[in-house]
Amino acid sequence: MTEDQGRILLVDDDRQTRLKLARDLEDGGYAVSQADGGRAALDMLQSEPFDLVLLDILMPEVDGYAVLAEMKADETMHDIPVVVVSAVESPENVEKCMRMGAKDYLTKPVDATTLNACVSKCLGG
Repeated sequence: MTEDQGRILLVDDDRQTRLKLARDLEDGGYAVSQADGGRAALDMLQSEPFDLVLLDILMPEVDGYAVLAEMKADETMHDIPVVVVSAVESPENVEKCMRMGAKDYLTKPVDATTLNACVSKCLGG
């Protein structure tokens, strides 16, 4: 997939996780931008077009819940699909994210095949 066909914003405060997920997505043919936290992600979403957001939940300052809530409340970002990628495995957390508007929920660590299949599904591929 080229940048013209879809752009992914990867949001995670852990650099190693971002690098691994970005590499897996780029190997799958996706164009990937990275944000190291919620505030940076919201700034990028205001200034650049994205077709999908991969969002960690547990981040300092602005967490993934706040990013998801702000995205779904904002008319310009409301329709961007969000896939939560989190180390939190509780069914309650999954349910909360889905109720807030996430399209899917993946538990870390995520293998490349699962990640790319989920992204493809969310982008309509």
